[in-house]
Amino acid sequence: MPVQDDERERELVRMFNLDWDPAHQRAGVDALLKIDVDGRLCQFEVEVKSSTNTTVSTARDVGMEHIRKWRSMFFVIGFYSKEARRPELKHCLCLTPLDMEPWIAAIEAKILIDFRLAIRAAKRLVLEDLHDVCGAQDSYTLHNAKQLHKQQWTSEEYAAALDMDVNGSPRISPTKMLDILRLRSRYIAERGATLNNPHITKAHLDTFTGTDRVVSGPNWAEGVRKIARDFARAYPNHPAIATLQS
Repeated sequence: MPVQDDERERELVRMFNLDWDPAHQRAGVDALLKIDVDGRLCQFEVEVKSSTNTTVSTARDVGMEHIRKWRSMFFVIGFYSKEARRPELKHCLCLTPLDMEPWIAAIEAKILIDFRLAIRAAKRLVLEDLHDVCGAQDSYTLHNAKQLHKQQWTSEEYAAALDMDVNGSPRISPTKMLDILRLRSRYIAERGATLNNPHITKAHLDTFTGTDRVVSGPNWAEGVRKIARDFARAYPNHPAIATLQS
């Protein structure tokens, strides 16, 4: 993320009193919003965006994982002036998962065929394909598996793949190795079933002009919380809402 974008988004997090993950390492979640809704402590994952234009950029290589993630997130978007030295915040939008669904569904439709093709192609691999790629062996080593799946697995997942014993040494059966080959094939294919930085369109964003989704000062934080609270009351079982222990 460009430094200027990161600074603007940190500013939005402070204004809205969100919990920020500086390294964006919380499963790709920018921030968290925690509120009390009629005695129920609720937590929402928040995608924080900023823009100096009428559209909003999203991410590189947007695929089905992004689609699944976005469907359970709130979007907080700050619109800034184009001044080079110090862009000023003009207004913000706070959009619920249901607000974002028409745009998300449109992005999903563009990649769904390629995604389904990736899954089907991976499933059709057989032992002969494994032998062509990794060589025909009675069993395989952890090193063989890592050559295929690289850093897509944790050390614990690799250890769990050792499903047989050969003379006291843990090994991987051809059947399990074929599963790993299929996973790798699917991963590679899915990387092609993506869109590069699809923008949230002006047409979609304009539908919220003049609604309560427009958040303004001075009480920015309460504006976002009211939208989240109303959403939780209207859709108490929506997957975007995590209930925390009081």
